[in-house]
Amino acid sequence: MEQSKLIKEILPGICRVTLTDNTIEQGVSEIQIFIIKGSSQVHDGRSLMIDTGFNNADCLKKLEAALTELEIKPEKLDIFLTHRHHDHCGLAGRFAEKGARLFMNRMEERHPYDCLAYKVSDESVAAQKKVLYSCGITPDLTPEVWNSFRNISDRVQKHGEWVLAIWGFPYNDVESGDTFNYGNYRFEAFPLKGHTYGQMGLKDYNKKIFFTADQLIHRVSPIVATTYPDEHLLQGFFDSLRHIKEDLSDWTIIPSHGEIIEDLRSDVDKTVYSYLNKITDVRDLLKDFNRLTTQKISEKIYKIDHPPKDDDEFFLYKMTVTKTYSLLEYLYDIKFVNREMINGIYYWSLK
Repeated sequence: MEQSKLIKEILPGICRVTLTDNTIEQGVSEIQIFIIKGSSQVHDGRSLMIDTGFNNADCLKKLEAALTELEIKPEKLDIFLTHRHHDHCGLAGRFAEKGARLFMNRMEERHPYDCLAYKVSDESVAAQKKVLYSCGITPDLTPEVWNSFRNISDRVQKHGEWVLAIWGFPYNDVESGDTFNYGNYRFEAFPLKGHTYGQMGLKDYNKKIFFTADQLIHRVSPIVATTYPDEHLLQGFFDSLRHIKEDLSDWTIIPSHGEIIEDLRSDVDKTVYSYLNKITDVRDLLKDFNRLTTQKISEKIYKIDHPPKDDDEFFLYKMTVTKTYSLLEYLYDIKFVNREMINGIYYWSLK
């Protein structure tokens, strides 16, 4: 197809649109949206778009212009949402209103509150207290940090959702192995547990193409974060990267951020090593300080010496707590540490 300033054809029949948002405090400012135009002979002439980008007017305008240029009407558009973060689902509701069909793994909705994201509901209020206590963030142990979380909670309840996750749009549930046929491509949904619990990618086994969402990004270690026990996110993350490295070395790996992966082995190794280094930091810390909370371990290994003072520091703080929780859960899974709950708080120690 003829190249435009807005659309780049990265592979035959696969177009890419780059969207940006410099107002998002979570640090993600750019995402790649992929569009595969359908044909009248396949899948009722429907086309596919992977994710929707940020919830802002400029992103909506660019996507609408791209779809118009490709002669795709919203009512003939299917949107595969890889996961529920703001940069991937920001415009999901808007496109649903225009007639597009949305697809996402329902496991992305399993918690109303997970420290990183907050859903406006009474259920979230109760979940938040339980989660924060389990991490060692309590009115007695960490009053300043506790108040930071509660203040944000009050703002969310009064003024809307915390922007990291997007809620409330209609979608069809996606399970592993579900097929999506558009143009000359036949994709299968593939689970990518790690960055989130229910993240899904798309594989075309015949053409050896894999859209990996946020699971592998050049020169960036995706966040693997949880605040719930026994979800095994980091183990799932490692397993998926091993599969990509060992079984898909001759595939085209297309992430949601940055360019197509060129040096697959190097990017996988760097990502895994970055987590292994932090795991070693946790282990070494527990050699010297036995029975610590997640919050205390997080402050020490990430060298945080004061409670969050503003929204930017707050996001960084809660991100490090959730990453630390994942590290500890991994060490617990491989039987390197003990986990003991006392009065609603998890304490960690070396075996």
